[in-house]
Amino acid sequence: MTAKEVKLIALSGAQPLLDVAEYCRRAGICEAEERRLLLLLGRQASCHELQMNIVERRMRAR
Repeated sequence: MTAKEVKLIALSGAQPLLDVAEYCRRAGICEAEERRLLLLLGRQASCHELQMNIVERRMRAR
């Protein structure tokens, strides 16, 4: 990929894809929710897609 193509991708607003299983493991999401996300989004998805499709949000104590 050339520098010009990289710049065009950066300007287009394309978001990097994350591994769904790794994201769930780091975020402490249960296995059932992880399976649901894998079926819904596939193996890779953007951070925004993951956050908008999580049903069980864990509350963090302050």
